Amino acid sequence: MMNRVDRRIARSRSNCEGENLSPPIGREPGLREHWPERTMIKPLAPKIKSGERRQKLSVAARSLAILEHVAQSSSPVDVLDIMGTLQLPKATAYRLVDWFVGQGYLTREPGRRRLMVGPKFTHLAFGALAASTHNAPAHAVLDRLVQLVQETCNVGTLVHSEVLYIDRVEANHWPLRLHFSVGARVPLHCSAIGKLFLALMPAQRRRRLLSNLELRAWTECTIRTLPALETELRRIRKEQVAFDRQEFLSGVVCAAVPVIGRDGELLAALAIQAPHVRMDVEIARNHLPTLRRAARELAAIFQGRI
Repeated sequence: MMNRVDRRIARSRSNCEGENLSPPIGREPGLREHWPERTMIKPLAPKIKSGERRQKLSVAARSLAILEHVAQSSSPVDVLDIMGTLQLPKATAYRLVDWFVGQGYLTREPGRRRLMVGPKFTHLAFGALAASTHNAPAHAVLDRLVQLVQETCNVGTLVHSEVLYIDRVEANHWPLRLHFSVGARVPLHCSAIGKLFLALMPAQRRRRLLSNLELRAWTECTIRTLPALETELRRIRKEQVAFDRQEFLSGVVCAAVPVIGRDGELLAALAIQAPHVRMDVEIARNHLPTLRRAARELAAIFQGRI
């Protein structure tokens, strides 16, 4: 009586004989040897040639280089600048730029042809920043900071002409709390983070923003004139700290310090926020060493050094 293995070998030999593909003479076929040596399994998809792979990688690299160049520029750029800086062929540069504009990753300056970051790219950047701050190390820094200063702290960044909160931890032991969610937006001219970004950005970009900024009076303490705001920004540049003296919300005081990258770029801002009855500007100043230590930790995390 044939066992299971013998039956399988017999069927295999029968198939080989039908196709004239008998096993090599002199070798006793075993369970793993009965298939013809020239029988191969074809790949499901054709292999990508090395030249095609390099070409695809080149297109991706060029696309990312264009986005990076526009995002890092202190003013709108034109296609000729992109071509010269990145050494791109004219046809390639215009084709990629037109695609980015059509998709919303880049936008053209009103009335001109120069390029700026578009809404879709801004949304993508915010998502990346929010994800990086919500990872365990970055959010843990904010948690520890709140435990030390016993007040609400948040991280914000600049999006067009507003401040966007990308992470926030509330001090939950006080009866009076300030409720702002991640993704909330606040004005530039009357918030601590907003004034910090205005003060530390390149002068050309600051002038362009201020020329179009509405100095709306949110409270009686809001700075309402451009000369007064420019004086405040000079002080911020000198001290590297910005204060909101009840300028956005009545009865609320804030202090913000920069999160600086290894090359001196402003990555984000870290702020403490509390009701005036608990924290005036002088008390906020006492927290600055703790805030700055936390800002250095966040910079290291954002740039992958931790």
